[in-house]
Amino acid sequence: MDYVPAAMLWLLTIVRIPTASDKERVSILRATFFAALACTLFIPAVYMAIDPLLGGHNRVGLLLVLTIIAGFWQFHTAMILAVFTDKERRRHHLMRGRLGSAVASACVVIGFSTSHVEVTNQNLPIAYGNQPGMQLFLWVGSAFIIWVCADIALNCLRFLPKMVGKSFKSGVICFAVGCILMALALGNRLALGLIEESPAHTSPFIGGLNWSFTILESLAVLLVSVGLILPRFRESTQTLQRSLRSRWLMALLTPVWRRSSTERKYLLRNRWTPLLDPIAGHTTAHLHRRVIEIRDCQLRGMKLLPRDRILVNQAEQLLQGH
Repeated sequence: MDYVPAAMLWLLTIVRIPTASDKERVSILRATFFAALACTLFIPAVYMAIDPLLGGHNRVGLLLVLTIIAGFWQFHTAMILAVFTDKERRRHHLMRGRLGSAVASACVVIGFSTSHVEVTNQNLPIAYGNQPGMQLFLWVGSAFIIWVCADIALNCLRFLPKMVGKSFKSGVICFAVGCILMALALGNRLALGLIEESPAHTSPFIGGLNWSFTILESLAVLLVSVGLILPRFRESTQTLQRSLRSRWLMALLTPVWRRSSTERKYLLRNRWTPLLDPIAGHTTAHLHRRVIEIRDCQLRGMKLLPRDRILVNQAEQLLQGH
């Protein structure tokens, strides 16, 4: 079960690599990368294997928490860029997110540096939670993540009525619910730490908290992943449908295009693979050029058959987005 959230987030990161050059969408790529790295480091076998490579003393635990903070900061940044169009409000919220992440990271580093955590233990805050430095490490980091989750969920639901498209709205709802579940999972960890410090704790209750944490974490990652995929899935589907339609129309227009090319010798002749356009890249651009060449020949006197006229009209409508 520990591997499922990490695998989903790595897959989501790979899917979003094409957005790396988009300033408005690269924050999601960074967020999913940091989240995938954090989930991977949280796997017990990975945690125990990586810590000795970093010199021991649970330094991988510090890296894990800093990675989580970075990931949630980037999720917060992505949410701000998505829902706020006013530049001043956007700048204010982005500055607040940067400041919060910087303060949380500094407190986490200070808390860890002042704690004695020599023996490697994946449940770092629980195992060493009685130390003041580790309490700073735990509570400040947790407070930042819970604040980010609450802020993302609140803003997503607040701007939901203004959003267009069923898939986009469904994605936003899934993302918001996933953030709420992530906050509950973190609250679960905090409650577990407090109960284990109490001499009156009961093992069945602790077992229930451990069991529910796994469920909450997996559901949170699943919903966040679905929320990020849904809008892009619709976009990808529409792009694929448009590409296939363009290729099909180019193939159907090939006879009339060849006739216009034979009858009129002024057409561009520097392309030696025009017949391969239907299976080449940049389908919209090739279809656009083909329609222009046919229309140009029509203006110079070439007669179009009724079927050809219908196909050219359909191609023009597709190019116009209809």
